[in-house]
Amino acid sequence: MICMDEILESPKDKILDFITNNPSSHLRKIKNNLGFSMGTVQYYLTMLEREGKIKSTKTKFYKNYYHINESDDEILSVLNLDSPRNIVIFLIQHEPSTHQEIAQGIGLSSSTISWHMKRLIELQVVQTEYSGKYTVYRLRDRNNVLSNLNKCKSTVWNAMISNMTDVFSAFDEK
Repeated sequence: MICMDEILESPKDKILDFITNNPSSHLRKIKNNLGFSMGTVQYYLTMLEREGKIKSTKTKFYKNYYHINESDDEILSVLNLDSPRNIVIFLIQHEPSTHQEIAQGIGLSSSTISWHMKRLIELQVVQTEYSGKYTVYRLRDRNNVLSNLNKCKSTVWNAMISNMTDVFSAFDEK
């Protein structure tokens, strides 16, 4: 059954609502979740940006969109990616941690951890301390990180569900 609100709500309004509820979303994520064509999404994103209702930031991989009131857009653009988000979640649970502990804990190579840690330190999400011959990492502002993770919770939940699906698929294969 189709609701009257769905008929009356324009693609522009749906895209703005999606960005408001899913900050740091990129073009393909918006397209896939709303089911509009790529051209439609691009057109309305440009229109919303010109109207000053959204803004975008470009990272190395994506152009991420935010509702104009979003203040932590750089942090959200990083937390919206799997590897840095997994590092941050690991630090929330195991703070402070060494480079090696993080790599083993989330199953990424040492070089990948280094690459992401450099960006997390630049964004002042993570800080370093020295303990003997080891560098240990901890969150700079735990409450701010938790608040920003909460803002991208749909991405976090989708990643968790995807991981659970992978685990259950592995059981089915055996």
